[in-house]
Amino acid sequence: MKNKKLIFASLLLAAALALSACGGKNQEPTPTPIDPNLVAQQAIQTFAMGLTMTAFAQPTATATLTPVPTNTSAPTFVVLGTTPTAVPTLSCNNAIWVQDITVPDGTPMAPGQAFTKTWLFKNVGTCTWTPTFKIAFAGIGIPMGGQPTPIGKTVAPNEQIQISVSLVAPTTSGDVESRWKLQDDSGNWFGETVWVRIKVAGPTPTEAEPTATSGP
Repeated sequence: MKNKKLIFASLLLAAALALSACGGKNQEPTPTPIDPNLVAQQAIQTFAMGLTMTAFAQPTATATLTPVPTNTSAPTFVVLGTTPTAVPTLSCNNAIWVQDITVPDGTPMAPGQAFTKTWLFKNVGTCTWTPTFKIAFAGIGIPMGGQPTPIGKTVAPNEQIQISVSLVAPTTSGDVESRWKLQDDSGNWFGETVWVRIKVAGPTPTEAEPTATSGP
């Protein structure tokens, strides 16, 4: 009996020693050597992946080209069926009326009354008027005894001049008009037409002064 206990104890000790040898301190794993080529390949793949992610994360801006305006003149439109208005050109001899100096329109006159009508003109042409230029009856109304009258002085462009004509009121009563205009040395009419308008009050004569019909 004693031997059996001894044998059993020996077996238990042997089992304990075996378990101690197997379950003792854990052994550290043997490190695996690193392949340099594999490391380089993984680094290249990581860099390429980073570029791809950056391209998707930040869209590429598209440059917008701004057209350069061209210096072109605006087109001129002409209504169909019309003629474009020509640009007026300055003429050699031209005159405009500025104002009446004497005998305003509607001035009352006695039949046969003599008077002097004076107008103020301005030379708006490009040529100088000579003293022999004259003012003459333009054929509208009645001349009232007036005669072609030289202007009597030289008038340069942009200068003004008072021009007068001697007239006689007709013997007929009523409103009377007489129109006058300037002439050059060749008898050519130019400038604005002017007039004198009076109101004759008095008895009606047996014979009225005829009305002139000729003119420029």
